[in-house]
Amino acid sequence: MSETKASGFGQVSGQPKKKKKAPNKREAAASKYDEMKSKGLPEFNIFIRIKGKEWVPAGSMAVERSNKISQAIFQQEAELLKSAIRLYPILRKFKDNLEYGYRLKEFPDEEVTVAVLPDPTIGDRVKYAFAKAKEYFNSLTKKK
Repeated sequence: MSETKASGFGQVSGQPKKKKKAPNKREAAASKYDEMKSKGLPEFNIFIRIKGKEWVPAGSMAVERSNKISQAIFQQEAELLKSAIRLYPILRKFKDNLEYGYRLKEFPDEEVTVAVLPDPTIGDRVKYAFAKAKEYFNSLTKKK
């Protein structure tokens, strides 16, 4: 038997092409934060704590309206928790006993305000249902 080498159309170049790396979630979030900050939107320091303990910093956020900060915190809860656990591994043991708080960045002497989970709207419930359905179908199609 003779060996044949398969080749595609065109000439083979000496150097392999470099793939462009897609920006990861953190980089995308950082650029969005910088964009919002440059527009002059309110910036908040975000904190996390085990209920009844001291607050520890968990990140920063900019939101379009100051009254929407609690909603924004809980929309990003999974990412906040992931980064907080990376910084403070002890929090992993207390996942179900954590509180989030916030404070305007320009007033570092103010007390940290506890973020309260807003009551879900009908739109939120529909989004949640679609997210759960998507998660379920993705788990069915995921190769094991």
